[in-house]
Amino acid sequence: MHPWTVAEQLRWVAARRPTDTALVDDHGESSFAELYRRASALAGHLVPYAGGRVGLYLANRREWAEAFFACQLAGVAAVPVNDRYQEREVRHLVSDADVRLVVTDGGAHRADVLAGLTGDVDVLSAGPDYERALADAGPVRPTGSDESAVLYTSGTTALPKGVALSRANQAFGTWLGPATLLGLTPADTVLISTPLGHRVGQVRLLGGVLSGGRTVLSADARPATLVDAVARHRVTVTGMVPTIARDLVGSGAIGDRMRSLRVLSVTGEATTPELREAVAAALPDTELWTFFASTETGLAAALPPAEFTSRPGSSGRALPGVELAVRDPGGGPRSRSGAGEVLVRSGAPGSYAVGAGYVGAAASTPFTDPDGWFATGDLGELDADGLLSITGRSKDMILSGGFNIAAAEVEEILRRHPGVRDVAVTGEPDERFGEQVVAWVVPAGGERVTAEELRSFTAEQAAAFKRPRTVRFVDALPRTATGKVAKWQLVR
Repeated sequence: MHPWTVAEQLRWVAARRPTDTALVDDHGESSFAELYRRASALAGHLVPYAGGRVGLYLANRREWAEAFFACQLAGVAAVPVNDRYQEREVRHLVSDADVRLVVTDGGAHRADVLAGLTGDVDVLSAGPDYERALADAGPVRPTGSDESAVLYTSGTTALPKGVALSRANQAFGTWLGPATLLGLTPADTVLISTPLGHRVGQVRLLGGVLSGGRTVLSADARPATLVDAVARHRVTVTGMVPTIARDLVGSGAIGDRMRSLRVLSVTGEATTPELREAVAAALPDTELWTFFASTETGLAAALPPAEFTSRPGSSGRALPGVELAVRDPGGGPRSRSGAGEVLVRSGAPGSYAVGAGYVGAAASTPFTDPDGWFATGDLGELDADGLLSITGRSKDMILSGGFNIAAAEVEEILRRHPGVRDVAVTGEPDERFGEQVVAWVVPAGGERVTAEELRSFTAEQAAAFKRPRTVRFVDALPRTATGKVAKWQLVR
C-alpha cells in the first residue's frame, strides 16, 4: 500500500486548517477538525467490519463524506450505492460486494428498499443511531487493506459490475492528478451536485476537501437549484452534464448569477459545438473544461479552456501518467492514431488512474489485456496531435443525462412482465438528454399491456433514469441468421 493515502492527506489538512469550513450541506456545515474527528470516530465503529465492505446509500450530504473518509481511515473499502437505486439493484450490490454494513440517511425511499434486504447486513442511519455510533466507537485499528472502494459500473450485462479502486487510485488518479490539473487551492469553493456515488463525484469531493477548500454538497441537481447554490455560496468550481448545461442555456439562467465560477467542467456525454459556444458566451471569464472518463479509468483525457470551443468534437488529450490508443473492436494491433475502440493505460492496474480490477461475480472477467490496456467500449478517433474524439459505443449502452444505462438490464426487467413476449432496448437521440431509452416490445398473446404500465413496472425495479421514455409495440423483432436481435434494423 502506498504511504501517501487519502486518509493521510485528510489528517494533514485538518491539522493545518482546523477551523476552516470543510463541508456545507442543506443541514449545516463542518470544519476540517470536525470532519476529521467524526470520520475518525466512525472509523472506530467500523472495526468489526474489517475484511468486508461498507455500503454508502445516501444522498449528497455531510454524512456521506464522513462515512467515505471513515472507510479510508479504517482500511475498509467503501461501496457507494446510487441513492436512486431500487431494491433489486441494491440487493445485487450488497451481495456481490459482500457488504456487511450499509450507512444510509433514513430517506423514506431508501428505508423501504433496505427493509427488503435479507442476510447478515447491518444498517446505520444518519440521526440518533449514527450519533450514538460515533460517541460509543473505540479506537481506530486500520486493516492495512489496499482496497479503497468498489464502484459499480453499468456494463453490457444485466447487472452492474464492481470495480476495485486501490488507495493509490484514490490518492493519485481520483484526487491529486485532477486537483493539480484544475489548480484547486484553499481559496476555492467546490459545488457537487453530481451523485457522490459516481467516480467523478468523488473526484470533486476529494479535490475540494483535500486541497483545503470549502465543499458544498447538494442533493438537488435541478438546474435552478444549481444556479442558486452557485450564487449563494460564491462557488468557484463545479461541473455538470451537458443535459443540465442545455437547460441552463435554454432558460437563460446561465450568466450573471454564475460569474463567481473560476472553473466549470461540462462532461459526461457528447456536447455540440453550439452548446459549447453558448456556455462560453455566457461565462466569458470562466475556465471551461471537458473530459473523457469512466468508472474503470477515472479521468483519462482533458480538453483545456483554450480549446473548449476551437476543438468542438474533442474530449482532449491524455492526462499526465495516462496513455491512449485505439484498435479495431474485433481485435488487431493498437495504434496511437486513427479510429477504433478507445484503450486506456496508466501503468499497472491499480497504480494510478485505471482501477485494480473487477470483483464479485465479474472477478474472473479480464480487466485489462496482458499489457495493461483497458478497453473502454467507446469508439473514437485519435489525431496526430493526440486529440481524442468520441464517435460512438461498441457496447450495448445508452448514455442519457450523464448516466450509463445497460440495455440488457432494462430488457431483463421488462421480460419479467407477463404482458411481454419479447423485447429489445435501444438508445435514440434526444435533444435534452443526449439519448433516451426506447423499448421495442412484442406483446404476449392474449395480454393487454400499455406503455405507461411498462414504464411503471421498470421504475419499480430500477432507478427512474433507466425507465423507457418511449415504448414501441411491434409484431416481431428483427433477428440475424444466428438468432440475435438485429438492433440496427430497429433504429435505422
